[in-house]
Amino acid sequence: MKRKEKPSRLNRAERRAGLLFITPIYLQFIIFFLFFMGYSLYMSLTDWNILEGTQNYIGFANFKLILKDPLFWKSMGNTLFLMLGIPIGMVFAMITAIALNRKLVGKTVYRVILYLPAVSSVVAVALLWRWIYNAEYGVLNMLLSQIGIEPVNWLGDPGVVKISLIILGVWRGMGSTMLLFLAGLQNIPKEYYEVVDVSGGNAWHRLRYVTLPMMTPTYFYVIITGVIGGLQAFGDQFIITGLGPEHSAMTVVYYLWEKGFGEYNMGAACAVAWVLSLFIFVITLIQFKSSKSWVYDGSH
Repeated sequence: MKRKEKPSRLNRAERRAGLLFITPIYLQFIIFFLFFMGYSLYMSLTDWNILEGTQNYIGFANFKLILKDPLFWKSMGNTLFLMLGIPIGMVFAMITAIALNRKLVGKTVYRVILYLPAVSSVVAVALLWRWIYNAEYGVLNMLLSQIGIEPVNWLGDPGVVKISLIILGVWRGMGSTMLLFLAGLQNIPKEYYEVVDVSGGNAWHRLRYVTLPMMTPTYFYVIITGVIGGLQAFGDQFIITGLGPEHSAMTVVYYLWEKGFGEYNMGAACAVAWVLSLFIFVITLIQFKSSKSWVYDGSH
């Protein structure tokens, strides 16, 4: 057996330098993730009131209180309903990406225009759409009146407000999703399309047997990030509608905010955060497990 050679002085120096460079990342992870994550778990087991400063241990009372609260389940239902915008946005983004992937005059300008909502200020966009949705002088109702449709109370009707938020979410997210789909389309080898053409296939066959299967990794990424982001929805609801009529716009994160900064019950807010985190973890794990049956990985 050959004796294991000791690393040279140069290798040891490079190793120390590498460890030195990654140390800030590890410290950031330990301090700002593991520590505060553990601290929030402990606080979820207390009656921490940020005004009174009390932090008495109460076990799982906060979790029991939340899971028995009808408002929590309503906020969860609202959140899941708003996530219907994810598949809708994916369809529009895919159609747009396919159109902009062709030879089109000014397609760069179109891409920039479509991407602008994704990089615009959340507050500015929300205030803009609040004005658009205004029931009395909003642009949308003015346009509808031109074609003989009665004004719609977009933000004041419990049955309509969630539709309004879905439309906003699709509009805001379509640009970034479109760019991801466009990158995926451009990475598909042209040889695959040539095989379909040689075999006598048409545009539908190119889409069905090449484009859609080869795009599944991109779909998977968009779904994963979309679901995680959708479960944490807060900004648009908070700025545009608040709780909404009959709490119809309250999301889980909004419920968390109400517990922590409305009722000053930070212990219950931490418990909501942990329930939401576990739910996101389970949903994400299911998505990863199911992806093996439909995501193309290049091995088959």
